Amino acid sequence: MGLVRVLLPLSRTAARLSPGPGRRLLGATLTRCLAPRWVLLRPPPSGRRLAWAEEAAAVYRELAGARKAHQRDRDLLARALVWHAHTLMLVNRCEQAHAALDAATAVPGARWSPAQRAFALHLRAQARFGLARLDDALGSAEECVAVYRRLVPTRGERPLGGLPGALRTYALVLRALNRTEDSVAAYEECAGLLRDMSLRELSRVTLVRVRVLCELTAGLVALGRHEEALAVGREARDNADPVMLRVVPEVVRPLRARLFTDLARALEVTGDPSAARTTAQEAVAEARTVVLRDRATGEPLLILALDRLADQFRELGDPAAESAPRREAVDRCAGLADERPDVYAPLLAVCLERLADCHREAGDSHEAVLVGERAVAAHRRAVDLDPTAHEPHLARALTDLSRLRLADADADGATGAAREAVALTRRLAESHWSAYHALTARRLRVLGRALRRAGDHGAAVACYTEAESILVDESSGPDDRRYATSLSAARSGLARALDAEARAHLADGRADDAVAALRSLLALTHRTGQTHVHARCVTSFADARAQYPEAVVPAWRRATGEEFPTFVYRLSGAVSGESPAAGSRPPEAGRADPRQTGQIAP
Repeated sequence: MGLVRVLLPLSRTAARLSPGPGRRLLGATLTRCLAPRWVLLRPPPSGRRLAWAEEAAAVYRELAGARKAHQRDRDLLARALVWHAHTLMLVNRCEQAHAALDAATAVPGARWSPAQRAFALHLRAQARFGLARLDDALGSAEECVAVYRRLVPTRGERPLGGLPGALRTYALVLRALNRTEDSVAAYEECAGLLRDMSLRELSRVTLVRVRVLCELTAGLVALGRHEEALAVGREARDNADPVMLRVVPEVVRPLRARLFTDLARALEVTGDPSAARTTAQEAVAEARTVVLRDRATGEPLLILALDRLADQFRELGDPAAESAPRREAVDRCAGLADERPDVYAPLLAVCLERLADCHREAGDSHEAVLVGERAVAAHRRAVDLDPTAHEPHLARALTDLSRLRLADADADGATGAAREAVALTRRLAESHWSAYHALTARRLRVLGRALRRAGDHGAAVACYTEAESILVDESSGPDDRRYATSLSAARSGLARALDAEARAHLADGRADDAVAALRSLLALTHRTGQTHVHARCVTSFADARAQYPEAVVPAWRRATGEEFPTFVYRLSGAVSGESPAAGSRPPEAGRADPRQTGQIAP
């Protein structure tokens, strides 16, 4: 290959002196330069290869356009245009590569060998994948794989690729279409083919093997097959060795950074936190090196690596150590979001949410609120670009912000965020009922809690009542136990809200309204077996009678025609043994112990 490059000036001189044979010699020399034979030879820069491809296409275009053009000149023009498309893909000029392939197929009378046709199909799949035309890319990749399965390339056609490379492209497209299991199956087939190759065969596809093993590791982690991911990841690490790192650092180093990030996750799940933390630190170091060489490639990898390292510190219960990588990830995302908001605004929002969680766990509720507000702002920015994709994430972020504000004693702010979250979720449920109807109940509970803390007890009762109704409706189906925990939480919240509403009415002298709340609380005890709901009912009635006997007892008689209830407890195994939710008031001394009661009767 080096000798061929040395002969290029001589070939150009021959082309000037003898337009026919000299140009054919120049075209052959340029084409030879475009197809390096051995992976351990450092490839020439992409810009130089692109210049050679353009020159070769120009040479053969002139030969094929002559009056006495040979059939072989047209064949070689088509081949040169395919190589031009290949070099354009090396510099990510996908639109131009696709156009070059169209020009190649449009060469009149050109003959295509099966290997050349398969190579063109492979490049077309890659170009369409780069243009985000995923359905078209999938069709081209499937056709390409089918052709390569039947193909036995000759020695001269081996530089035109083979089945392993085609399977890798097919797997990439499947992964982009969220068909992760199919993608992993294609990667596994490809890895099996590569393992069965001889050393001579592997010399041409060593880089493909490194890529396939690294990407297969990521797919296995995504599927939760962590033990297999560790085995494949270690094999990938061995193949992405220092030799490959020296030969093609611009390809291998980003692969290593992502590989270490995935391995850290697999090690964490399989119970080796020390190795997981060390591997995550290696991922950060590799990604920082990539950033120095290629910021566009390295910054996303560094953000992922920092996020994984922060996860390791979170597992250790060390919020102080976790906050540093979280902050750096946010800062880097913020810079990228200004350049590519469509890609990085959603990622920035996620990083901010995780930083807010870190502050909350560290006990810094005010800082958690500030970061949570930034997360909501980033989600709003993403919604402006693509409402369908990002409105669900905005609703979730608003719900989280409501909780953070409530922890920071900002009940009014928590109410506002929760109201917007509920409104968004209701709108989403209109078009995706099964996905968002039950989620509406969960967010109504968050709104109810904020309203109760803000003193709007009637609105809180309405929220919890609606949440209970939704969950009862959802529980009537075949999967009735799925919502048992959520229904229990909704009824606990409703009991607290009714208790607070009754006490507020009594304090304001509205005994009739207080009786209505007490009656609703009593009805709730009759439809649930939760012991702490029963205990709250007992406490509410006892306190009402003890503190406001002259008001509540006559009001009860007017409303029901009965005496104010006295509670009789009977032991029963039908009562749930659940403990009260956080914040529930325990029974006071001297009162009946609700843990030993079953039914409440007037």
